[in-house]
Amino acid sequence: MKKVFNLIVSIVISCIMLYLVFRKINFVEFVNYVSSAKLEYLLLNLILGIILLLLRSYRWKTMLKEYKNFRLKNFFESTVLGLFFNTVLPFRMGDLLQGYFLAKKTMLPKSLTFSTVLLERFVDLFPPIIFIIIGSFFVVLPKQISLGLSVIVLLILVSFFVLILKYKDFLLSKSLRYLKKINFFKKLVNVLEKFFSAIENIGNINVLYKIILLTFILWTGYSISMLLVCSSLEIKLPSIWSGFLIQAVTALSVAIPSSPGYIGSWEFMGTLSLLIFKVNKTKAVSFAVISHIIGIIPIVGLGLIFVLKEISTLKSFKEEKEL
Repeated sequence: MKKVFNLIVSIVISCIMLYLVFRKINFVEFVNYVSSAKLEYLLLNLILGIILLLLRSYRWKTMLKEYKNFRLKNFFESTVLGLFFNTVLPFRMGDLLQGYFLAKKTMLPKSLTFSTVLLERFVDLFPPIIFIIIGSFFVVLPKQISLGLSVIVLLILVSFFVLILKYKDFLLSKSLRYLKKINFFKKLVNVLEKFFSAIENIGNINVLYKIILLTFILWTGYSISMLLVCSSLEIKLPSIWSGFLIQAVTALSVAIPSSPGYIGSWEFMGTLSLLIFKVNKTKAVSFAVISHIIGIIPIVGLGLIFVLKEISTLKSFKEEKEL
């Protein structure tokens, strides 16, 4: 019952955001902008999207020494499937399935693979916050984005990372002592242990440098993707660095409760990111819609192919969930 209620709330939030996005725009202009977008830039974007999926999979593979001897193909397929199910299912079920698929492919513990999915998400919290803080020195941020809150969140994330590195055993023993007393959290104990260990692993200076470099390249790719969509619509921006701020603001959409595929939240934040640069709202909405569709196409296309390969794995996941 609670899940149904949460789903209804998320759909309502998506509808409200779509209303805010599409109100007071010229729909004739919107259709003209979308239909006249330059296809060569969008095609480049699709190719870039697949390359970035491969790079994201490789970064995931480098997070643990236990992953070293497994093929990149396993991580690529699991990554695509996770993103695919996040697009079509509510409650970020894709994150859980991403770890589950990798566990089945590698025969590693599910708690281990899922812990590194969480670590991936944790690492990707840093770039948008950092880009927004840096961007605030060059443009006026909209009232919906708080610079002060961004700084506080960044300090909390860095403190959390440092605390785990320095006091992992102490924090783990204290946490587990209380979690084991609560039935609901008993299944999460192993995941928490593995998550702390994974953070400790990337605390290794060589691994940390590699993760930072790959994350920077990955988010540079995401930013170039935004610039390509802008180019397809002939949107003029102050500099190529604008792409980083546009990507950072749009990426905040994943933190807003919404229906599957971030429908509504993506359009709202994507539009907001271009309004920062005084872009006409109708054109900004066109950008948000096109960037969302172009981002989803590789995930859905490849996801459907991989789903057909993993029917038996999906059945076993459903059976385990029912137990």
